[in-house]
Amino acid sequence: MAFEMARLSIFAIDDFLTSIDKLLAPPLPPLPIYGQEVLARSVLESAGFAYWLVDPQITVRQRVARTYLHFWEAASTAVKNAAAVGSAQSIAGAQAHLASILTRVDDLGLGHRKTKGKTTIGGEQLPSKTDRVAAVLAGPVRGEHAIVYSLYSGVAHGEMTGILSRRLHPPASGTDPVMTITPRQLLGNVELAAVAFGQLQERLCHGGMGSSPREVANHLWEHNVGRRLQAIRSRLI
Repeated sequence: MAFEMARLSIFAIDDFLTSIDKLLAPPLPPLPIYGQEVLARSVLESAGFAYWLVDPQITVRQRVARTYLHFWEAASTAVKNAAAVGSAQSIAGAQAHLASILTRVDDLGLGHRKTKGKTTIGGEQLPSKTDRVAAVLAGPVRGEHAIVYSLYSGVAHGEMTGILSRRLHPPASGTDPVMTITPRQLLGNVELAAVAFGQLQERLCHGGMGSSPREVANHLWEHNVGRRLQAIRSRLI
């Protein structure tokens, strides 16, 4: 189940990268200022989630625990949503599903407990999205991931810190102000998305997943994601 979820995340990454490609395809201008940042953020989060699940350095027990942590989070959210807008029947169904997951956790001998609002399964807890992104980007970004990810999140959530991170041109007479993004900034956004996917690919290959690194690499890049990113980069340059 963990590997299937990671595979779906990789499929999502491919879709987000394809969306960036289409968003930046000619004819331009106008150039999208914020859309590609939201898509890049989605790439980072999906890559972080996939790596958290299938990190070659963790044990099978840890992987199973993380899988059930994800199931628990989804089931808990379903209970909250049902309580807010659902019927008594849907609430009971959501609660029964959550209970069945926790029963399965206990049957596997993982155990679960809740302390200060945080659930622990098999000694594992859900990390924040920022921590997941930090893990998959460890090395090439050197700690700047927190700043970059914060700006991307700010754009996605409509926060002024994110929206005002782009240059504002004063309006000409009788026109509205114009937000702009430099080619360097745009190239940086696209390349960071590529770094996230590249790191995921490299970590999984070197971790020994699949019969050979080349087989895994071909699987992860089967839709020519790298070629599309190179095409975007060449257009920007």
